Amino acid sequence: MRLGTFLLPSAGATPEQYRQGYAGVNPNFYQQALFENGAVLRQIDDLGFDFAAFSEHHFHLEGLEISNNPILLGSWAAGITKKLRIGQMATVLPARNPILVAEDLAMLDHFSGGRMIAGFARGYQSRHVTTIGQKNGAVATYATDPQYAEHDAINRELFEEAYQVVRGLWANREFAYQGKHWQVPPPGITWDHPGTREMAPSTVSADGAVEKIGIAPNTLQDPSTIELMVPFTLSPNTIRWAAREGGWPIIFSPIEETVKACLDAYHDEAKHRDPSIGWGRNVGHFREIVVADTDEEAFAIGSDALGFIWPAWHDHFGFNEALRYPGEEGPIPNNYQSMVDRGYSIAGTVDTVARKLEKEIEKFGIELLVLWMGLGPAPIDKMLRSNELLVEKVLPKIGIKLDRFEPTLRPEFNTPAWNAPTR
Repeated sequence: MRLGTFLLPSAGATPEQYRQGYAGVNPNFYQQALFENGAVLRQIDDLGFDFAAFSEHHFHLEGLEISNNPILLGSWAAGITKKLRIGQMATVLPARNPILVAEDLAMLDHFSGGRMIAGFARGYQSRHVTTIGQKNGAVATYATDPQYAEHDAINRELFEEAYQVVRGLWANREFAYQGKHWQVPPPGITWDHPGTREMAPSTVSADGAVEKIGIAPNTLQDPSTIELMVPFTLSPNTIRWAAREGGWPIIFSPIEETVKACLDAYHDEAKHRDPSIGWGRNVGHFREIVVADTDEEAFAIGSDALGFIWPAWHDHFGFNEALRYPGEEGPIPNNYQSMVDRGYSIAGTVDTVARKLEKEIEKFGIELLVLWMGLGPAPIDKMLRSNELLVEKVLPKIGIKLDRFEPTLRPEFNTPAWNAPTR
């Protein structure tokens, strides 16, 4: 099984300090967040995790998601790790310039020596999606939106077109695309440069107009092998899209009936691309895991971690809908006890977590588990020990060995990496 982790990051502050307001602009709290996230990144690199990924959310004066640029955070993370792959959960494509996204991710791929993962999402927070994406006409999409159907259609159209631009730029030395929202390049650009005529002649026409562009550098990895992560979803349309693209949807719910419906949707669509694919394959699962000496201690740690972050912030966007049982009506209790009881947060001793996790793996055939670590309000020493207990005690107890994806670099790459010891 592969393990990934999702890091926001959140301000390095206690719940009481958050409640005093504006934790996101306190420089002490952000420096503490970098210190704590850096400690976790180094640790999970050594423990054998497959990847770490950061989210994209802007204007977070509240401090719960100070993660406005997951690609830049990824460059920082790549510099302090050796084998850990670096992803985004995710870059919000409807609000971004896809040409710049393609360039930035290609640079991250080189900085990290081919450890870049591409993670793309459609965006659920209106404050940032509409502000950042105003030139695109972007809107957010979230479960409790009264205009969900209308906004979802706009958002999906922007997302899918931007994705085609990113993939097209990676896959081609020179690229052109004419869509509803993006023209690459736009018509009418004069570029009769003698250097281009000599060194990149097929990008311009005979009369000196730009016909194609290309990004430089392009990815270090063979672009056809770059893993695509599609977090965090329950949408059948998104799951089927991920299946067509060969991507990994990260299923947001722990509820058995809901998860199995998502796995069915993925498998039904993925069979058209790969008839041999097994049910439950190529799908990730999203959980929190906290391990401690007693069940009570683990619950207390989790209560200060995701047990603070989720109820204080994420319920507003409909996250608790992921915890709803089939046929259940009314609001879902917005507290950590509900997250534990319904199976999203797996908290307890080595024995408790092993028993619960083994059942999850058996039910769904989990081959990729993505852990949401509530760093920031949680005590960092106890979070580090939890990770150690998970890998060194829980997983061996249930016969799980950690695996890592091995990137495939472009076939023409034949020189030592920039940071190779022998260079």
